[in-house]
Amino acid sequence: MKIAKWIGGLLLLAFTVVVFAAWQGRTEQRRLQNALIMTGNYVGMTEGQLHLLGSKIADEGVGTIGEAHEVIFWLVCSGRISNENIENATRTALRLMTSQDLNEKEAVARLLYIIGEANTIDPFMACPR
Repeated sequence: MKIAKWIGGLLLLAFTVVVFAAWQGRTEQRRLQNALIMTGNYVGMTEGQLHLLGSKIADEGVGTIGEAHEVIFWLVCSGRISNENIENATRTALRLMTSQDLNEKEAVARLLYIIGEANTIDPFMACPR
């Protein structure tokens, strides 16, 4: 009887984790889609292409998948990086995170400042939260 309760509890826990992961993934996907819409898709890539790019960069050992996707989100919603530059910009921002102990948003802001794309207006003011 106790074993059945343990198994039932473990199954419930596993189900909860899967549901939460699916919800989290959908939330991140919706957030990136909103950023693409708000910037008029300045980056010139689809949400799926950006997701694959983040996964590819993470597979190469430059940050985690989550970090790569978050950096890509901030780059996209800044509206200042095109599809020709997003891969290198993502790698550079991930390296800035590591070398200067920054979070994703701070690393992208620093990168925009370094390349001269930052101005007095907050580059993230229109970003979905």
